[in-house]
Amino acid sequence: MTQRKRSEPQRSCIVCRREGDKRSFLRFVLAPDSSITPDLEQKLPGRGTYTCQSRRCLQEAVKRRQFNRAFKETTAAVTPEELAELVATLMKKRIGAYLSLANKAGMLVSGGDALERALRSAKPPCLLLLADDISGASADKLQGRAERSGIPVYRILTKELMGQLAGKDSDRSAVAIMSPEFARSLCTELERYRNYLEEESSR
Repeated sequence: MTQRKRSEPQRSCIVCRREGDKRSFLRFVLAPDSSITPDLEQKLPGRGTYTCQSRRCLQEAVKRRQFNRAFKETTAAVTPEELAELVATLMKKRIGAYLSLANKAGMLVSGGDALERALRSAKPPCLLLLADDISGASADKLQGRAERSGIPVYRILTKELMGQLAGKDSDRSAVAIMSPEFARSLCTELERYRNYLEEESSR
C-alpha cells in the first residue's frame, strides 16, 4: 500500500509529542553561546527542535530539560518564564512590524470617525483589531458592525500596546487594516499569538 504523500514536513513537540505540520510548531535552534534561540520564521541555520505553539509546553520543556536532550548538550541557563516571555515579545514584534508597514503604506485606519467611515464604506476593512481593554459599548458596536460585514475581528492586545505597535503617539482602542495582503499576514501572526496565550490561560 502506497503511503500518501504529505504536503508539509512533519514535526513533533519535545514535550507532549503531538505531531503535525512543521509550521504549526515553534522552532528553536542553539546559538554559538549555547543559548536557546527562538526561530519564529523557521529559517535559522542549524539543527532545530520544536514545541507546540503553547506557552505551557515551552515552559515545561525548560523545566524538564528537554532542550538539553534534544540538542544533546547542556544549554545556557534560562528560566521557563524568561524563555516564554522572549517568545511572546518576538511574536508581538512581528505583529508590530506588519502594523507598522500597513501604517506606512496608508493601509491602517484608526480613530473613531475614520473607523466609522471605513466600516461604512463600499470597500470595508479586511481586518479589525480591538483592544482587549476597550470599553464594552464601543467594542460591541465596532465588533457587531465588522461581523455583519464578514470582517475578521481580533481582541488580544491592550490599547497601549496596540498604539505602540502601530507606531502611534497615543493608545489605540481599535485599528482596521484595509489591505488583504497585510490582513492575511497579520491574521497568521495574531492567531499564533492568541493560541500561545490561550494555552497558558487554560491551565
